[in-house]
Amino acid sequence: MAQSPSNSGYAVARRARSQPLSRVVSGLTKKALDKRGFVDAAIVNEWPVIAGELIGSHSLPDRIRFPRDRSQPGTLYLLLENGALATEVMHFQPILLERINRFFGFNAVGDIKIIHGPLPKRDADKRPPLPAIRPEHRAEIEQSLAGVGDDELRDVLTRLGENVARRREADN
Repeated sequence: MAQSPSNSGYAVARRARSQPLSRVVSGLTKKALDKRGFVDAAIVNEWPVIAGELIGSHSLPDRIRFPRDRSQPGTLYLLLENGALATEVMHFQPILLERINRFFGFNAVGDIKIIHGPLPKRDADKRPPLPAIRPEHRAEIEQSLAGVGDDELRDVLTRLGENVARRREADN
Protein backbone atom coordinates (compact mmCIF):
# COMPACT_ATOMS: atom_id res chain seq x y z
CA MET A 1 0.00 0.00 0.00
CA ALA A 2 1.43 3.38 -1.01
CA GLN A 3 1.87 5.97 1.64
CA SER A 4 0.97 9.56 1.19
CA PRO A 5 3.91 11.99 1.36
CA SER A 6 2.69 13.38 4.67
CA ASN A 7 2.66 9.94 6.23
CA SER A 8 5.96 8.76 4.76
CA GLY A 9 8.12 10.91 7.00
CA TYR A 10 9.11 13.40 4.30
CA ALA A 11 8.45 17.06 4.85
CA VAL A 12 6.48 18.42 1.95
CA ALA A 13 6.84 22.15 1.39
CA ARG A 14 3.75 23.85 0.11
CA ARG A 15 4.69 25.99 -2.86
CA ALA A 16 1.33 27.06 -4.16
CA ARG A 17 0.24 30.24 -2.46
CA SER A 18 -2.76 32.35 -3.20
CA GLN A 19 -2.05 35.31 -5.48
CA PRO A 20 -4.05 38.38 -6.37
CA LEU A 21 -6.20 37.76 -9.41
CA SER A 22 -4.75 40.81 -11.14
CA ARG A 23 -1.27 39.24 -11.03
CA VAL A 24 -2.50 35.95 -12.47
CA VAL A 25 -4.51 37.61 -15.25
CA SER A 26 -1.62 39.96 -16.02
CA GLY A 27 0.67 36.98 -16.47
CA LEU A 28 -1.81 35.28 -18.78
CA THR A 29 -2.41 38.33 -20.98
CA LYS A 30 1.19 39.62 -21.13
CA LYS A 31 2.19 37.57 -24.18
CA ALA A 32 -0.89 38.58 -26.21
CA LEU A 33 -0.51 42.24 -25.24
CA ASP A 34 3.21 42.25 -26.06
CA LYS A 35 2.43 41.05 -29.59
CA ARG A 36 0.10 44.04 -30.03
CA GLY A 37 2.64 46.54 -28.69
CA PHE A 38 0.87 47.19 -25.40
CA VAL A 39 2.87 47.21 -22.20
CA ASP A 40 -0.25 46.24 -20.28
CA ALA A 41 -3.99 46.28 -20.72
CA ALA A 42 -4.40 49.67 -19.06
CA ILE A 43 -4.79 51.68 -22.28
CA VAL A 44 -7.41 49.25 -23.57
CA ASN A 45 -9.28 49.22 -20.25
CA GLU A 46 -9.08 52.98 -19.78
CA TRP A 47 -9.71 53.91 -23.43
CA PRO A 48 -13.15 55.52 -22.88
CA VAL A 49 -11.62 57.76 -20.20
CA ILE A 50 -8.62 58.66 -22.37
CA ALA A 51 -10.51 59.28 -25.61
CA GLY A 52 -13.70 60.70 -24.17
CA GLU A 53 -17.18 59.24 -24.16
CA LEU A 54 -18.05 59.70 -27.85
CA ILE A 55 -14.85 58.38 -29.42
CA GLY A 56 -14.11 55.91 -26.63
CA SER A 57 -17.46 54.14 -26.93
CA HIS A 58 -17.12 53.56 -30.70
CA SER A 59 -13.42 52.73 -30.96
CA LEU A 60 -10.75 50.54 -29.42
CA PRO A 61 -6.93 50.58 -29.60
CA ASP A 62 -5.90 47.63 -31.76
CA ARG A 63 -2.10 47.80 -31.49
CA ILE A 64 0.85 50.13 -31.21
CA ARG A 65 3.74 49.73 -33.62
CA PHE A 66 7.09 51.19 -32.65
CA PRO A 67 10.12 51.71 -34.92
CA ARG A 68 12.81 49.09 -34.50
CA ASP A 69 15.21 51.43 -32.73
CA ARG A 70 12.42 52.89 -30.55
CA SER A 71 13.93 56.35 -30.92
CA GLN A 72 10.69 57.73 -32.37
CA PRO A 73 7.15 57.54 -31.00
CA GLY A 74 4.96 54.67 -32.15
CA THR A 75 1.82 54.52 -34.25
CA LEU A 76 -1.48 53.64 -32.61
CA TYR A 77 -3.81 51.60 -34.80
CA LEU A 78 -7.33 52.50 -33.76
CA LEU A 79 -10.26 50.24 -34.60
CA LEU A 80 -13.40 52.25 -35.46
CA GLU A 81 -16.82 50.71 -35.93
CA ASN A 82 -18.28 53.81 -37.56
CA GLY A 83 -16.76 55.33 -40.70
CA ALA A 84 -18.33 58.70 -40.00
CA LEU A 85 -16.42 58.86 -36.73
CA ALA A 86 -13.12 58.70 -38.64
CA THR A 87 -13.45 62.38 -39.57
CA GLU A 88 -14.00 63.25 -35.92
CA VAL A 89 -10.93 61.24 -34.88
CA MET A 90 -8.81 62.92 -37.56
CA HIS A 91 -10.01 66.33 -36.43
CA PHE A 92 -9.23 65.65 -32.78
CA GLN A 93 -6.01 63.71 -33.45
CA PRO A 94 -3.70 66.27 -31.75
CA ILE A 95 -5.88 66.24 -28.63
CA LEU A 96 -6.07 62.44 -28.63
CA LEU A 97 -2.29 62.17 -29.00
CA GLU A 98 -1.82 64.55 -26.09
CA ARG A 99 -4.20 62.54 -23.89
CA ILE A 100 -2.62 59.21 -24.85
CA ASN A 101 0.89 60.47 -24.17
CA ARG A 102 -0.23 62.00 -20.88
CA PHE A 103 -1.65 58.60 -19.95
CA PHE A 104 1.68 56.90 -20.71
CA GLY A 105 3.70 59.68 -19.09
CA PHE A 106 5.99 60.15 -22.09
CA ASN A 107 5.80 60.69 -25.85
CA ALA A 108 4.82 57.11 -26.69
CA VAL A 109 2.48 57.67 -29.66
CA GLY A 110 3.13 60.11 -32.49
CA ASP A 111 0.52 59.07 -35.06
CA ILE A 112 -2.88 57.41 -35.24
CA LYS A 113 -3.90 55.11 -38.09
CA ILE A 114 -7.55 54.19 -38.43
CA ILE A 115 -8.81 50.67 -39.09
CA HIS A 116 -12.50 50.22 -39.92
CA GLY A 117 -14.27 47.16 -38.59
CA PRO A 118 -16.59 45.82 -35.93
CA LEU A 119 -15.60 46.15 -32.32
CA PRO A 120 -15.53 43.06 -30.13
CA LYS A 121 -18.76 42.58 -28.24
CA ARG A 122 -18.60 44.14 -24.82
CA ASP A 123 -20.21 42.45 -21.89
CA ALA A 124 -23.05 44.48 -20.49
CA ASP A 125 -22.09 46.29 -17.33
CA LYS A 126 -23.17 43.95 -14.57
CA ARG A 127 -23.17 46.64 -11.91
CA PRO A 128 -26.27 48.70 -11.37
CA PRO A 129 -25.86 52.37 -12.29
CA LEU A 130 -24.41 54.57 -9.57
CA PRO A 131 -26.79 56.89 -7.77
CA ALA A 132 -26.63 60.63 -8.34
CA ILE A 133 -24.25 62.49 -6.06
CA ARG A 134 -25.85 64.32 -3.18
CA PRO A 135 -25.57 68.14 -3.25
CA GLU A 136 -23.83 68.19 0.14
CA HIS A 137 -21.17 65.75 -1.12
CA ARG A 138 -20.63 67.84 -4.26
CA ALA A 139 -20.26 71.00 -2.16
CA GLU A 140 -17.78 69.26 0.16
CA ILE A 141 -15.67 68.11 -2.81
CA GLU A 142 -15.69 71.55 -4.43
CA GLN A 143 -14.74 73.19 -1.14
CA SER A 144 -11.83 70.80 -0.57
CA LEU A 145 -10.50 71.46 -4.11
CA ALA A 146 -10.92 75.23 -4.08
CA GLY A 147 -7.19 75.72 -3.48
CA VAL A 148 -6.14 73.76 -6.60
CA GLY A 149 -4.94 76.32 -9.15
CA ASP A 150 -4.79 74.14 -12.26
CA ASP A 151 -8.28 73.96 -13.82
CA GLU A 152 -7.68 70.65 -15.59
CA LEU A 153 -6.31 68.99 -12.44
CA ARG A 154 -9.22 70.35 -10.40
CA ASP A 155 -11.72 68.93 -12.93
CA VAL A 156 -10.07 65.49 -12.84
CA LEU A 157 -9.95 65.47 -9.04
CA THR A 158 -13.58 66.61 -8.90
CA ARG A 159 -14.67 63.72 -11.14
CA LEU A 160 -12.63 61.31 -9.01
CA GLY A 161 -14.19 62.63 -5.81
CA GLU A 162 -17.69 62.44 -7.26
CA ASN A 163 -17.15 58.84 -8.40
CA VAL A 164 -15.84 57.85 -4.98
CA ALA A 165 -18.83 59.52 -3.28
CA ARG A 166 -21.28 57.85 -5.67
CA ARG A 167 -19.62 54.45 -5.15
CA ARG A 168 -19.79 54.85 -1.35
CA GLU A 169 -23.44 55.84 -1.62
CA ALA A 170 -24.14 52.72 -3.70
CA ASP A 171 -22.34 50.46 -1.21
CA ASN A 172 -24.38 51.73 1.74
